[in-house]
Amino acid sequence: MTQTWTVKNLLSIILPVFILVAGAEAKENTPLPEFTEEDIFIDIPQVFSATRQTQKLTEAPASITILSQKDIRAMGALKITDVLRMVPGMQSYNVTANRSAATYHGMSDDHPGRMEVMINGHSVYLPLLSTVAWETIGITVQDIDYIEVVRGSNAPAYGSNAFLGAINIVTKSPISDQNNKLSTTQGALNSQQYGFSHSETSDSIAYRLSTHFEENDGYNIYDDGFLNRVVNLSGTYTPSFADTIDFNMGVSSGFIYLGQADNIDNNFSPREHESNFQHIRWNHILDAENELGIRFTHNYLDLEEEFTSAASAISHIEKIDIQSAQQLINLNINNLGSIAGTQQPLGSEHGTMHLYDLELEHRYNPNSNISTIWGLGYRSESAKSDTLLVNQGTVTEDKWRLFGNVQWKPLQQLAFNAGGMFESTSIAAAHFSPRLAANYSLTPSSTIRVSATKAYRTPSLLEKNGLSALLNNSGGYYDLVAIPNPDLEPEELTSYELGYFHQWKETGSFLDIRVFTEKIDNAFNSYYINALGVDDVDDGYRMLTNSAKWKNIGAEFQFKLQPHPNFSVLTNYSYINTKGERDRGYGRDIDSLDDRTPMHTAALLTEWKATNTLSISAAQYYMSKVNWLEGSHREQYRRTDLILSDSFRLKNTVLNTRLIVQNLFDDPYEDFYEYNIFDRRAYIQLQLDF
Repeated sequence: MTQTWTVKNLLSIILPVFILVAGAEAKENTPLPEFTEEDIFIDIPQVFSATRQTQKLTEAPASITILSQKDIRAMGALKITDVLRMVPGMQSYNVTANRSAATYHGMSDDHPGRMEVMINGHSVYLPLLSTVAWETIGITVQDIDYIEVVRGSNAPAYGSNAFLGAINIVTKSPISDQNNKLSTTQGALNSQQYGFSHSETSDSIAYRLSTHFEENDGYNIYDDGFLNRVVNLSGTYTPSFADTIDFNMGVSSGFIYLGQADNIDNNFSPREHESNFQHIRWNHILDAENELGIRFTHNYLDLEEEFTSAASAISHIEKIDIQSAQQLINLNINNLGSIAGTQQPLGSEHGTMHLYDLELEHRYNPNSNISTIWGLGYRSESAKSDTLLVNQGTVTEDKWRLFGNVQWKPLQQLAFNAGGMFESTSIAAAHFSPRLAANYSLTPSSTIRVSATKAYRTPSLLEKNGLSALLNNSGGYYDLVAIPNPDLEPEELTSYELGYFHQWKETGSFLDIRVFTEKIDNAFNSYYINALGVDDVDDGYRMLTNSAKWKNIGAEFQFKLQPHPNFSVLTNYSYINTKGERDRGYGRDIDSLDDRTPMHTAALLTEWKATNTLSISAAQYYMSKVNWLEGSHREQYRRTDLILSDSFRLKNTVLNTRLIVQNLFDDPYEDFYEYNIFDRRAYIQLQLDF
C-alpha cells in the first residue's frame, strides 16, 4: 500500500516535469514560430479591481492575480471555482457533488463569506445566504475572458463584502470573440453540458449572446443530481466618441440537491433556483482630464426548497418529543402553526431577494503624476424567507457609500496610493475603511510595495435578522439555527503587507511575492444559548455574536516561467500560520481556531504546445490538512489533472477537442465532507467554431 502511494505521488511530480522537459526539447527540435514584436515588447499588465481605476500592476496598492483565457483553457476548468485553485492563498472545494465554494485564507464553512465576487464590476454576493451561490450567477466558464483577484482586503474600494479579498470576473467581449461557438462536454457522474454563443458587431454596437445547459446525476449514495440553464447577453454601444454604454444581463434556472455528506444515511433534498441580473454602465469623457461614469445593477434570486408536513417531520424526530416541539411553536420561533398543520421545508435555502445598486464615479487625471477617482453609491437590498427570516416578512437594508482613491507619483519610480470607503447602513453603525500603500521601482523590471489596511465588515441581512427553526435535512430533530442579535457589531481587520514583483518583459515571465499579517477582531461566531432549558433540542438557541478572533501571518508567491511562446509554467504557494479562538457559548469550552486554515496550499500548471494544434497540460494541486468550521477535519491531498487539446480545420469551421482527466492517479480524497469523495473523473469536450 505504501509503495503504491509512493509511485502515484512520484508520477504526479514527474508528469509536470516531463512536460517541462518536453517543452524545452521542443524548443530545439520542433519547428515553432519566431517571437513576434508583440511577444518581445510585453508591457506591464493593466489592472482595474484594486482601486476602480486602470493602473499598472506594479503601481497597484494590493497583490493581484490575473488568470487569462489561456490559463483557464490549460487548466481544463469545468467550474469557475476550479479556476481559483491557481490563486495563491485561495482554497477551492466541492461541498457536495454539485455545490462548489471558494474561500481566501480558510476559516470557512459550506457558505464562505468575507469575499466580494463581481461580474464586470457588479456584485453577485447574496445577502440572503451571506455568500455566493456559484450555480446561480448567470455565467459559465465559457463566458470568461479573464479574472482579476485582489489578494487581501479590498474593502477600501468595494466595501465590506470585500473584507478579505475581491474577485472580478470579466466576460468575453463580442469584438474579440466573434466566432459562433457550439460546444458539449460529456463525462463523469453522467455529466452533460451543451453551450452556444453568437457575437455580432456593427459601427456603433457589438453584442454577444450565450446559452448553456448542464446536468449530472451526482453521487450514487445520495442521488444528488443537478441541472442548470443559463442565458447571458453582453455588449457595448458607442453612440459617440465620448460615450460608451456597456450592458450585461443573464438568467439562470435549475435545481441542486443539498445536504451534508458527513453521514452515509443523510437525506438530500432538492432546491430550485431562478435568478437574473441586469447591469448597465455609461461612461462619458468630459475632457482630456475628466471622465464620468454611472452604473446601475439589479440582481434577483428565488430559492424554493421541497416541503414536508409537520406531522411527517415529527415522525422522523429522534431527540425531541411533542411537548418540546410545541414549546418551539408557542415561542413563535417557527412557522409550523400546529403539529399536524402547515408545511415546513426540509432545508433552509428558501426565499427571495432583490439587490438594486446605483453608483456615480468621477475620474480626474490632471497630469501624468496624479490620477484620482471618487464616487457615491446607493444600494438597496431586500429579502424574504419562511425559513431563514421567519415571521418577519420582507427585511431590507439601505446602504450609502462614499469612496475614493488618489495615486500620486512624485518620482518616476515611486507611486503612492491613498483610498478608502465610507459606508452608512440602516442596520449597523457607519464606518470608514482606509488603505495606504507605496510602490517603489528598484529597477525598471522590479517593484517593492508596502501597504496598510483597516477594514470593516457589517452584518448581511441574514446575519443581522436571521431567525429560523427547521428540520435538519438529515431527517433528524428540529434545529434552532439562529435568532437575531440586535447588538451585533461589524467585524474588524487590520492588515499589513510587503510585496515584491519582478517581470521579465521579453517573455512575459514574472515573480510575485507577498508577506502579510491579518488580524481579525469581533468576528461573527455562532453562539449557543439554552433558553428553553431543553438539552434534547439539538443545541438550543444559536445567535451570532462578536465572539471570535484570529491572526494570520504568512507568505505567498506566484511564479510564471515562459521561456518560449509554446511552453509555460505557472505555479503558486501559500503558507499561513493562524492563531485564534472563539467562544461557542452554553456548555462549550473556548474553541481554538489554529487549525481552521490550511497551513500549506500549492498549485502547478504546465503547458506545452507540441504542434500548431496539439497542446498538453498538467495541473497539480495540494492542500494540507484542515479542520473546516463545518466540514470538520480533512487530511491533506494531492491531485493531478491531465488535459489534452487538439483542433482540426474543416473548411470554414474549426473543431476543438479536449480530453480532461481529473485526479489522474485515482487517489480519492475527502473534499470538505467525509463522504464527499473526489476520485478520478474523465470528460470529453468538443467545440465547433464557425
